Amino acid sequence: MKWWRNIKDVILSFYYPSGQFFLVSYPNSGRTWLMHMVKKILKEVGKEDLYIEDTHDCSEIIIEDGTRQDPHLIFKFTDRFRYSRARVIFLARDPRDIVVSNFHQVTKRAKNPFKFASKSEFIQHNVYGFNRIIHFFNLWFANKNKPKKFLLIKYENLLDGTRDLKQMIEFLDIEISDEIIERIYNESSAEKMRKKELKNQLEGFSNFGKDANQLKVRKAKKGSYLTELLAEDIAFCNNQMKKLERYFGYQI
Repeated sequence: MKWWRNIKDVILSFYYPSGQFFLVSYPNSGRTWLMHMVKKILKEVGKEDLYIEDTHDCSEIIIEDGTRQDPHLIFKFTDRFRYSRARVIFLARDPRDIVVSNFHQVTKRAKNPFKFASKSEFIQHNVYGFNRIIHFFNLWFANKNKPKKFLLIKYENLLDGTRDLKQMIEFLDIEISDEIIERIYNESSAEKMRKKELKNQLEGFSNFGKDANQLKVRKAKKGSYLTELLAEDIAFCNNQMKKLERYFGYQI
């Protein structure tokens, strides 16, 4: 029952200290890349013990060890009282780019992966596909005032430069020079990380193969869905994008 779940989440909020940081994102939104940079920054300033709980908040349908989540949880339980004492950073990415990367994630980067007849079947699946991403974003729009503090950052802005990264570091109450942030950002480019992944040099990365779509660091581009989806799938996604809150700033 929803009311019982909400009570449990209120209780769970006291498991963490007041002001606990959370990084929330849908899978394949760039969280791994962002946390890679943040950890390097924390190491630089001697604050490696600062704990950031990074979570997909029940949005994933499978994790890399093959564990399949209950895919209906985010539709059944839409309140986020768990975060009422927390400080939340929400990492967004264009849902159309997410759904492409997520398809490869759930079919190629997990033990006992999902199998779909086509990319179109996955995208248009009402529980697993594109609708799930729109629902998750709108869920968090409705809950963004529940945490003590809330910060929206966007993957596209991270690709363009350090502005959103600097906003996150400020949100974490970390003092560090812009020059160091710029250096770490440049050292953490997708191209450099992809080369390290191909050589199995990235800590915590599971090796599911070296094909481009099996890599964790895949294309790392804005608008890659335009060349990776069929015209009818793009039309389907664009129609569903009409339901997305304008707060996130993604255009059809």
